[in-house]
Amino acid sequence: MKKMLIALVFLLTGCVVKPNPEGFEERQIQNEHFSLAVWVKDTIQPDQPFRLYIEGDGNPNPRYQVAKYFASIDDTPNVIYASRPCQWSEDRICTSKPNIYAKDRFDSDIMQEMQELTEYLIRKYRAPSIELIGYDGGAVVALELASKLPVSRVITIAGITDTRAYANYNDILIPFNATNPADNLATLSTIPQIHYVGSDDKITPRRLVERFVSKMHNPKSAVVKVVPDVGHTDWEGIRLDY
Repeated sequence: MKKMLIALVFLLTGCVVKPNPEGFEERQIQNEHFSLAVWVKDTIQPDQPFRLYIEGDGNPNPRYQVAKYFASIDDTPNVIYASRPCQWSEDRICTSKPNIYAKDRFDSDIMQEMQELTEYLIRKYRAPSIELIGYDGGAVVALELASKLPVSRVITIAGITDTRAYANYNDILIPFNATNPADNLATLSTIPQIHYVGSDDKITPRRLVERFVSKMHNPKSAVVKVVPDVGHTDWEGIRLDY
């Protein structure tokens, strides 16, 4: 049954409305292989840290734009919301390589594209540091970037923190070609983290995140916060205590 549900989600995520958060300006950032869409808050100030919200998985576009929701209600001035490769994109590579949406979505090349995007934003706004906030598969990206960039904190929301454990739990038959955050615990344990998970989440349940945190060398640097009566996708109306 889990396999059928996951396949159905993939089928339903193709046709969704493009994000247009109020008070943000859309920009297209061209990397070597992809043109990545980001939305920058009108109030952003240079020479200050910023928060980068990274969206969840899609096929190609995420039906549930949870990262966009939290970016749009963030009342701090320096906020950027980022899509991932092939989301809301007309790049030819996206139609020729459908595995980008599936087993390759955490591939090292994809991660490199997200790193280049983030490095560009850091340079453009001369940010001394950033906070990374990732929803769903965006958490994998956030945790991977955290080990390579000047990151002050990582926040995940219903996040995938261990791709192998996630695949096993959800009976995903095609394994990920993935950079797995759980293989980099020594570095991640030095970075402050908050992992939000819904009490009713059946896709990335609490125990997967708690197991990830418990394996760190210094688990006090990471906190798991359970939000009552919330599943994997129904975060609208929720406010987080950053």
